[in-house]
Amino acid sequence: MDALCACLLDARRSAEEQGRVDFTADAELAATDTRVDVTARISMGVPHAIGRIHFAGHSRINDSTLRRAMTVYERDLLDVTQLRRSLARINDIGAFEPLTLADISVVHQQDGVTADLTITLRERKRRWWSVSGPVLPGIGALRASVASRLPPWGRGIFDATTYVVSLNVAGVAKPFLAIERPVIPGQQLLSGFAVSPALSPRAMLMHYGRTHLAHGISAMLDGEAQDPLVVPMTSAGRPALSAVEGQQDKPLVCVPPKPRLWWLRRGAAAAVHVALAALIL
Repeated sequence: MDALCACLLDARRSAEEQGRVDFTADAELAATDTRVDVTARISMGVPHAIGRIHFAGHSRINDSTLRRAMTVYERDLLDVTQLRRSLARINDIGAFEPLTLADISVVHQQDGVTADLTITLRERKRRWWSVSGPVLPGIGALRASVASRLPPWGRGIFDATTYVVSLNVAGVAKPFLAIERPVIPGQQLLSGFAVSPALSPRAMLMHYGRTHLAHGISAMLDGEAQDPLVVPMTSAGRPALSAVEGQQDKPLVCVPPKPRLWWLRRGAAAAVHVALAALIL
């Protein structure tokens, strides 16, 4: 079953890169007293191009900010790998609940080779509060903050919803107000900065550099996540071998393998976040 899953997952990945969004697969088991024959049937469909990209469920952030975060565009090949990467970049904005491929509605056009996409967004609350403290002794003092996104206005670098106003308390004694624009995919050079009268120009420049360094390292260490593949299974003949007992007429769930050295990469990412957080905050 592991070998079968590996072949099917490779076939699906190849289909996704070619814009074949109608990928389907099923398998049939035929067992005798001495062997098991497995027949897999794969249908990839025809390559599709992207017709229109629509966003739904957002009322504050500007459409242009979302489109600049995408890595696929209208009239491009419908590369599902790039589409998954685009959703990850929109998630990085931090204004919405996490997106997955299940949040995308695909509507096929009558020409049979074009598909329109609708991405449904779920906005997070505009205001929030947080409390954090030093993970290790000597890193820093207790911090608390109350933050809010600005009201919707403007576009591009002037898209006010991409800015966060926060009242920070360092050591529960020195409050200061700051306006921050987190790293926005597609607008990296014009984001990732913080402005505050309590910070010197040198401190604000260092904050900008460290924020982008943390974002770049996280992007390199994070592995690409793929969805499991569910394969309908049918049986022919008598399943005599233990390898197929209980498997007949039950779907096979193929779980994509984790990226190489995923545990080391995850640990390195966590260490980088802890080290840079002490410098950025």
